[in-house]
Amino acid sequence: MAEQTVRFDLPAANLAETLNAIASRGDRAISLNPALVSGKQAPAIHGEMTVTQALQQALAGSGLDLRITEGGTFGVQPRSGSDEALELGATRIDAAGLGETTEGSGAYTTGATRTATRLSLSLRETPQSVTVVTRQKMDDQNVQSLDDVARTTTGITYTKIGTERSTFYSRGFEINDLQFDGIPSNIAENYSMDVMSTANMAIYDRVEVVRGANGLLQGTGNPSAAINLVRKRPTRDFRLGAELGAGSWDNYRTQVDVSGPLVDSGHLRGRAVAYYNTANSFRDEAEKDNQLLYLVGEADLDDATVLTLGATLQKDDNNGYEWGGLNTRADGSFYPLSRSASLVGDWAYLDRNNYTLFGDLTHYFDNDWKLTLALNSIWSDADFLSSYPSRVSGDRYKLIVSQAAYEDRQTGLDLYATGPFELFGRTHELMLGATRRKDTFDVGTRTATNTPTVDITDVHNSAIPAPLIADVPAANSRYVREEQGLYAASRFSLTDALSLIVGSRASWSDYQVSSPYTNDRYTEHGRLIPYAGLVYDLDRRHTLYASYTEIYKTQSYYGAGNKLLEPVEGENYEMGVKGEYFGGRLNTALAVFQTDLLNMPEALDTAHVCGVTGTSTCYEEGGKVRNRGFELEISGAPVEGWNLSAGYTYSDPEYVAGASKGSDYYTRIPRRLLKVSTDYRLPGALERWRIGGDVYAQSRTYTRAAAYDIEQGGYALLNLHAHVQLNRQLSLQYNLNNALDKHYYQTLPTSNNWGALFYGEPRNVAMTLRYQY
Repeated sequence: MAEQTVRFDLPAANLAETLNAIASRGDRAISLNPALVSGKQAPAIHGEMTVTQALQQALAGSGLDLRITEGGTFGVQPRSGSDEALELGATRIDAAGLGETTEGSGAYTTGATRTATRLSLSLRETPQSVTVVTRQKMDDQNVQSLDDVARTTTGITYTKIGTERSTFYSRGFEINDLQFDGIPSNIAENYSMDVMSTANMAIYDRVEVVRGANGLLQGTGNPSAAINLVRKRPTRDFRLGAELGAGSWDNYRTQVDVSGPLVDSGHLRGRAVAYYNTANSFRDEAEKDNQLLYLVGEADLDDATVLTLGATLQKDDNNGYEWGGLNTRADGSFYPLSRSASLVGDWAYLDRNNYTLFGDLTHYFDNDWKLTLALNSIWSDADFLSSYPSRVSGDRYKLIVSQAAYEDRQTGLDLYATGPFELFGRTHELMLGATRRKDTFDVGTRTATNTPTVDITDVHNSAIPAPLIADVPAANSRYVREEQGLYAASRFSLTDALSLIVGSRASWSDYQVSSPYTNDRYTEHGRLIPYAGLVYDLDRRHTLYASYTEIYKTQSYYGAGNKLLEPVEGENYEMGVKGEYFGGRLNTALAVFQTDLLNMPEALDTAHVCGVTGTSTCYEEGGKVRNRGFELEISGAPVEGWNLSAGYTYSDPEYVAGASKGSDYYTRIPRRLLKVSTDYRLPGALERWRIGGDVYAQSRTYTRAAAYDIEQGGYALLNLHAHVQLNRQLSLQYNLNNALDKHYYQTLPTSNNWGALFYGEPRNVAMTLRYQY
């Protein structure tokens, strides 16, 4: 079982007194040598945290390290060696040392998550499939973007429409929202990922992914997955981290991360992360320049109330931006092109600015209840100029040039309370909440009056003429999504071995689209979204669970009269077995699932007179897609010094009703996925070294194009890394990606006449020098 969090409000005092008070508050045992703690002081300890985290904070700056015996008793020991000696971490990773925060844990797993229900539950206690990409795993694999996170997360895959526009999938269906500290943000519009920057993971402690429907907390969306990016927070002790990175294609980056108390009492704390990255690409003409500043402060307003306020400023400039990718021959076969080939001129670009303001106010009550009010606001702007290839004949393509300007304004507000209650002589948990969010997305597009034609087998990017943009008003479209919800969930302890989680959300949603060709809206009033999960402990290590979850999504497809269709409805049935070994250091899961999508759009055999441009296909409801599959997953430390995560996913979405009944649904994503990541500290005299790697393998994908299939067989990628601790503060890491230099396509085209064919990255290297104080 994961260690529970406890509320601490301890003043600064002598170290022995503070350590004993922490242990007593958490009902744990601690053994102290009086000679070690004599004369030492501890800072004030305030906030909700695990006993282990509180003890570590108390020991910060004392020259002592926390020790955990095999029997689970706490102790302290001198920090070994001089200032030049290596500090290779805690004696061992233990469940007692794993809370929700993963930074500094050195682990590939976590003690608890909240993304599924807002209740703090261990992976074993959560009746859904959950994967947590920890800070340690991100560092080991040199994860820099959300694409990198998707590549290493069980059951998640993605396709590209542009080099900076990704679409993420889970259990066969598109993921429509990203969460930031648990507050959803919309990425469902066609151009959302052009304007939303996910090119940097430096500010996040972890990424929590709950697969299946997550309507309880998220509201609208597909029954695919909830991706929750959890930000780093200020620490009570002073920390300074810095990174210098260099890699293939002139990829250089710098990062500084400083955190700690701003006043002696520790009641005011702050953190700042600054990041800069400039790089070319293996693609012709492409280069980028990314800048990030992250500021967050935390204040103890009184002994039971904590206020957090933060802001993010991010600027991404992408020159030579490739929107449409490449294509295949008319018969669906691949051109023998260089992986560096592209069909964009040196005038193409995508520049975007993202500004985020966030915060939360949390009050802790004496009865172990807490109340939180949280806010997340995003202002995003982007300018875009690029082209999309359309076959004229044979190997000749015209480049359809578009210029676009985007504005996206999103605000999410969440108020929720969690805590225990007594009923029938047993202790249970309850969560109550209310949420509101709004997304206003504006896009204005213009087209070029000149449309160059190129031979895809002999492209000279510098010779592609700059576009002449039509001097006419932009074709403006506005998408406005509003949603409110009331939600509740309770975890009933029916017996010592059996718990029941039930909940529901009442959801109100409004979706309005306006353009020169349409002005329509869809409104949903008080739709109920149920949540139910049953968890049974087979023994002290294994749990059997079953769950049912729902979700719905307002559609952007239009029917007769250019009216928005009724929402898609999603259901997820899941059952499985979870395991927790070595005191929680290792977690396993086996899940079988069935996910259904109802009211899917089906094309009408009519003229193309629908959509925001009045030139798109018209649709009607009637399709139903069912996806049945299973997942296997393991994460954690099988033995001391060895981190491991592995996941295998099989899914097979197909139409089970409607005109397409019996055919596969969305074939451009693989049906089978295997992902394995590992890191091992060498023993004995080589303990300064850690080595590891990861394997990504996927099955066949294809696109149905007229009489031909565009098909790519399954492939596997191997990445390697090595890490050496140079001294107590400095370490050096080497990453070799696509070590076998596999030639593959990250994304297949949508047809044999249009683009969106993207090569995967060739073999490349990255070096990272880290400083940690």
